[in-house]
Amino acid sequence: MKLSQKVVIVTGATAGIGWATAVSFAQAGAIIVASGRRQERLNALLAELPAGRHLAIAGDIQDPTFPAALVAQTVSALGRIDVLVNNAGVGQQHPLADIPREAVETVFNTNVLGLLQMAQAVIPPMRQQGGGHIVNVSSIVGQRPLPGGVVYAASKTAVNFLSRGLRFELKRDNIRVTTVYPGLTATEFADVRLGQQGVNRFGLRGVPAERVGRAMVRAVENGRSECYITWFDWLFSHLNRLFPRTLDTLLAQIAYWDNTTR
Repeated sequence: MKLSQKVVIVTGATAGIGWATAVSFAQAGAIIVASGRRQERLNALLAELPAGRHLAIAGDIQDPTFPAALVAQTVSALGRIDVLVNNAGVGQQHPLADIPREAVETVFNTNVLGLLQMAQAVIPPMRQQGGGHIVNVSSIVGQRPLPGGVVYAASKTAVNFLSRGLRFELKRDNIRVTTVYPGLTATEFADVRLGQQGVNRFGLRGVPAERVGRAMVRAVENGRSECYITWFDWLFSHLNRLFPRTLDTLLAQIAYWDNTTR
């Protein structure tokens, strides 16, 4: 897909990966519809984008009426939707035995149901226009959970399988589906759960959010089904399948997660 003048919705665009992704797509020539809960942050994002017919539409992806409203406003204003970047997400830090039900519901309502409803909302206009592209932002931990973040990891595993199922269901409609697996990323989302900017107690540093945004742009341009940001993320995923007991031992020492929103 050539992105010049294509309409791209980015959810969770008020910070971190979402913000960087909106900037990357705009730099590739796309028209951005930025969505998130904080209107002032969306306005600041639009001020940073290259000149264009960009929109900022505030709302909470947990609100079951918001996905359809976001899509309707976009189609009304811009006439079409070429790409959806399903990025909005929430993390948590609780051992599985202790996590409150309310926290579980928040994670799944945002990371799974919100993502699912956004995909459902864009499918009809994409079918009508003859195609499109849905990008679902998962996580490397959707393939291997980390201590204290099991519920978050489970939600991202659900994203993986929803993406794979959609890929088959939408192939005849010329709607591509890409799953993105970010690893450790230096964002507000990571700062809180790591305790300091992009660094954990093993000295690992997160990649800049801009690198994730550029990787998504390339994935859409090249029609890729899956997107890993670094070679380490790809290796981590495949080592998990080959040496699960070894990774269990290593990851038992790590506690990454905290309550925060992307």
